[in-house]
Amino acid sequence: MRINPFNPNVSLMKYQIREIVDVAQRLSELIPGFKVENENIGDPIARGWSAPPFLKEAIKKAADDDKTYGYTHSRGYPNARKWVVEYAKRFSPSSTLDYECVLFASGLGAAISAIYHMLPKGVRVIQPTPSYPTHASMESFSAGAESIAYNLDPDNDWQPDFEHLEKQIVDHPEIAGILIINPNNPTGAVYDAATIEKMVALAEKYKLFILSDEVYFRMVYNGHKYVQITDIARGRVPLMVMRGTSKDVPWPGGRCGWVEFHNVDLDEDFRKYADSIKKRILMEVCSTSLPQMILSDIYDDPGYEKWLSDYNTQLEKNSNQIADILSESPYLNVNRTNGAFYMMPLFKDGVLNNRQTLPVPNDAAREYIERGVSRRDVPLDLRFCYYLLAATGICVVPATGFFSPYFGFRLTTLDRNEKRRIRNYKRLVSVIEQYVKSA
Repeated sequence: MRINPFNPNVSLMKYQIREIVDVAQRLSELIPGFKVENENIGDPIARGWSAPPFLKEAIKKAADDDKTYGYTHSRGYPNARKWVVEYAKRFSPSSTLDYECVLFASGLGAAISAIYHMLPKGVRVIQPTPSYPTHASMESFSAGAESIAYNLDPDNDWQPDFEHLEKQIVDHPEIAGILIINPNNPTGAVYDAATIEKMVALAEKYKLFILSDEVYFRMVYNGHKYVQITDIARGRVPLMVMRGTSKDVPWPGGRCGWVEFHNVDLDEDFRKYADSIKKRILMEVCSTSLPQMILSDIYDDPGYEKWLSDYNTQLEKNSNQIADILSESPYLNVNRTNGAFYMMPLFKDGVLNNRQTLPVPNDAAREYIERGVSRRDVPLDLRFCYYLLAATGICVVPATGFFSPYFGFRLTTLDRNEKRRIRNYKRLVSVIEQYVKSA
């Protein structure tokens, strides 16, 4: 071509949660009767959860209303934005959020793209590590450079390493904001009030904004309570809060997320930045109409809180059972999940090497996996995940796929089928031992 249209920054975009699905698809074509156990992605429907009756009824009702099929306001259905304001005040009664500071997007993935896309070249948002790959990928792609990250400490229940975070802020004056994911994906950690206060204090000290991804804030258990950052940050630092419906109910395909802009009047530069994100979203005309139309029907239904309580009870049971099983492995360090529905066990230091394998009985599948792990730059945990998938059908995501400095894997704790859940994770413990001892 006259001019090369390829953007080399694409190498900074990594999403192994979905990339490993392509590997599973290829294996299913090569191995007769190959069955995949999808523990790679947080889709409740795929792991046995049904959409609750009140959600189905709300969708049926909306389907009879012609306005459901049209455009809505580009920043979000006004009644839905006003509902978000009222919803926010249920958890933070002192909130001063205005509905004009609420922005809807077709899933938080679209909002994440807009948030980082509108940063000026070279301006950075520091990411946790491990991190959700959409955040880290879109931030680094927009900046044209690898992520600047702060460590989450696996030896301290995946809490932020504040000494490291502050050093990174000092060493990188281009940092304008801090990303917090709470409850955390991929680790399942939940942050207490002291942790949130430290985050806000650092942002206040260095005049930074905070981006708080709270899409799992209704899923907290094991005795933990969710702490509202809006209460702690009020009047202190500019704040963006991200929430959505795809996790609050089993409806990930609904693609309905929103961003709340808090404390915009504290800083004129932040206000302009917030306005630029709104303009960017205008380019998409509007986000998915139907979910916005029925938000109050979902969350205000008399059955919602009971359903949510039962949901969290089951997630707590699942995650603790999985943690107990995986903790039997002498090769893993396992932190319990306290929120969301993910867990990230880590391999102990020195456990993995690039000679370990698992038997793959199908020659074509074995050759395919061997080609996939033959590059020198393939992380050791990705190598393990590929062999695990080919040998057992169990599909998990390597920790390094979450920009992690540690080797391990992320799994979901969603499977409602207890017999299958126990079988799969006991098998995983056995296969890890087989893999480690293979070389």
